[in-house]
Amino acid sequence: MKPFQEGKNFAFPEYKPQYPREYPVKLKHVKAEIKLFPEKKTLTGAVLLTLESKRDMLKTVYLDAVDMEIKEVKVDGEKREYIYDGKNLTIELPKSVNKGKEVKVSVIYETKPVKGVYFILPDGNHPERTLQIYTQGESEDNRYWLPLLDYPNVKSTSELLISVPKNLIVVSNGELLEVEEEGTFKKYHFRMDKPHSTYLISFAAGEFSVKNEEVDGVKLEYFVPKGKEEFIQRSFSKTPDMIKFFSDYTGVKYPYKKYSQVTVSEFMYGGMENITATTLTETTLHDEKAHMDFRSEPLVAHELAHQWFGDLVTTKDWANIWLNESFATYFEALYTRKDLGNEEFLYEMYQNLDSYLKEYSKRYSRPIVTRLYSMPEEVFDAHSYPKGALVLHMLKNLVGEEKFREAIKLYLERFKFSNADTEDFRKVVEEVTGKDMEKFFDYFIYNAGHPVISFSYSFDPEKKLLKLSFKQKQGKDSPETYELPVEVLINNKKYVFNLTDKEQIFYVKTDKKPGHVCVDPEFKLFRVLELETSQEDLINNLSCESIVCRVEGARALAKKRSNKVVKALKEAMLKERFWGVIVEEAKALGEIGTDEALNALLGVETKIKHPKARRAIASALGNFKEERAAETLIKILNDENESYYVRKEAATSLGKTRYEKAFEVLRGKLNVPSHNYSIPSGALLGLSELSTEKSLEIILEYTSKEKPTTLRATATQCLGQYPSNKKVYDKLKELAKDENFRVRRAVLLAIETLMDPKLLTLLETMYKTDLDNRVKRGARELSRKIKEFMEKGAEYKRLREELDKVKEENRRILDKISYLETKGT
Repeated sequence: MKPFQEGKNFAFPEYKPQYPREYPVKLKHVKAEIKLFPEKKTLTGAVLLTLESKRDMLKTVYLDAVDMEIKEVKVDGEKREYIYDGKNLTIELPKSVNKGKEVKVSVIYETKPVKGVYFILPDGNHPERTLQIYTQGESEDNRYWLPLLDYPNVKSTSELLISVPKNLIVVSNGELLEVEEEGTFKKYHFRMDKPHSTYLISFAAGEFSVKNEEVDGVKLEYFVPKGKEEFIQRSFSKTPDMIKFFSDYTGVKYPYKKYSQVTVSEFMYGGMENITATTLTETTLHDEKAHMDFRSEPLVAHELAHQWFGDLVTTKDWANIWLNESFATYFEALYTRKDLGNEEFLYEMYQNLDSYLKEYSKRYSRPIVTRLYSMPEEVFDAHSYPKGALVLHMLKNLVGEEKFREAIKLYLERFKFSNADTEDFRKVVEEVTGKDMEKFFDYFIYNAGHPVISFSYSFDPEKKLLKLSFKQKQGKDSPETYELPVEVLINNKKYVFNLTDKEQIFYVKTDKKPGHVCVDPEFKLFRVLELETSQEDLINNLSCESIVCRVEGARALAKKRSNKVVKALKEAMLKERFWGVIVEEAKALGEIGTDEALNALLGVETKIKHPKARRAIASALGNFKEERAAETLIKILNDENESYYVRKEAATSLGKTRYEKAFEVLRGKLNVPSHNYSIPSGALLGLSELSTEKSLEIILEYTSKEKPTTLRATATQCLGQYPSNKKVYDKLKELAKDENFRVRRAVLLAIETLMDPKLLTLLETMYKTDLDNRVKRGARELSRKIKEFMEKGAEYKRLREELDKVKEENRRILDKISYLETKGT
């Protein structure tokens, strides 16, 4: 690893490099018998670990095991003394073991896990819930319910024997060998016969319905809560096609005998790629109305891709997590290309760029591969997901798709059922392409930042010469220059220019001035492009064949506040064939914000039909505090033929207009049935924009525990609209201790809006005490942000005081001069 730039604001001062954990033994097999007691939220366990010594004279074994009551430890059937500190179980072997020899360690224990296993039960607040119990092991939480070696570079086969109340069904890894009745319990016996990282061991138990099918000899299972069978087809019907596509594209068939997907409630992620048994959030299930502009395919494809990238081949350590997450993100996008076409694919990649840039501009930058972190969850971010996917996309375009696929195939075959790091992947790419890839990986994987290209051009009609000017303007956290082969489309002819310096000029002979020049029309490079071309050129971008050119033209036009631009954007929206470009054009009109822009939006609103484009129109109308905009939003919000998410956007925007009728209209939408409570969520967001005491009372009510989690989290976030309010601050302190992760995370979102130093103590408490590392990181990051904000405020105050002193001194001097002049006369 050779980082030139470590980035900014990611690592805290005390961070030290993290390297792969080393254990003196190799884990060969895990066999665990687990009995679940839902009412007590406890479990009993007996685990048998088959270990092989990696060195001579091994005398001690160490296991990861957190907050357990250890009942008994045996080594090869013989009881042994042990030392347990609540996190690590140290076992002295009866005799030393030499390299290559096996030893069997068994542990009997009880635990009430605070992490790793989640018990979802019906209660007084939520009697409608069905009983569910499920695990979430990544990153290092399986140690809270299963004593084992808990790190990605530990791979073994596994068996789980899970005993649950008779009315529950269990989903787990590998093949279901047997189901046995034991009084009021049933025991499910699963065996996973291929080596896998231990964080991928999982189970989910609940009152499920299941649908089965088969593709290419692979058994497919879809588990949903009872009563939700109608949603299976809509969410999972493309799973067989995805398996065929990934198998074909990688050249490696799906590596296991079965693939299960189970949906659970209150899941803290979108999905988790447990080996052969993916867990998904129940919110991916949706009705026909939601299907207008909501799809399960991105989530389903992402988690399925992990069965190759993350499960078959697993990162050696958390520093290299992009090998799991960036690959799954990119292959999810490749399936979009196969399923919906190239324009959808390119727009998805452009949205990946937006996601990364949001983190880059608002939070921090870091190399994709970095060892400077404290908690594994810190590197599960927009650098490991979308940024890495963009780098893979660029790599594919540089080496060619055929060679890229060959490299992927070799990588998967060489490291299957094993671990890899970034250097392993780099060497595979070099082997397949015959090219030295070290510089590419240094600049884009081991370095922070990204290329920023500024482009302008001019035409000399006498010489018939086009002058193309490129500047590399990336930040100080990036390499000073990148080497980039940039494709440029000029009068329907493609040219390639190699950028190597900070500033470069190229000349092209052409008979006529082009209507516009399209830079990187197929979005082959990972870059930010700043167009410094004329207004007329940018308008011409809107009619380019390249979706990328049209998107970037619309974004650049948002900075031009002329009526001609507004007219061009309106006309382009009505002619545009792809919804994503209409989204960008609507955003541009919203940002322009003039009366003419509002007229344009109102003029196209009834003509644009695609729900995702209509979302953008509804959002843009929120920038106008006018009755015309508000009444149109009310019309959209009241229209039951609109999609749920269009109506949600309309509700949020209605609040932003501050229209006098907004409160009553929004209050009336708080109980409208919709997918994932989307319309009530929009109503709460809209109410918060009004910032009135009446709105606050409703928002506070919706933070209560009897409300659905989605609405509680939304209401909590909305509290950020009420600065210096004691009721609000007291409620945030209460919600910061809530058992639900999504609510606690929403507390951070509220505080980020408030930016009040009075909340620093609360952030410090959350950092020190929260069980979720994502909340801990967020609290610490936000605390630093507020302190920097305070320092800037203090600096501004000092500058004002100094300026006032200078002004006062100047006034005295002027008075003295005036006095002297008066005296002189």
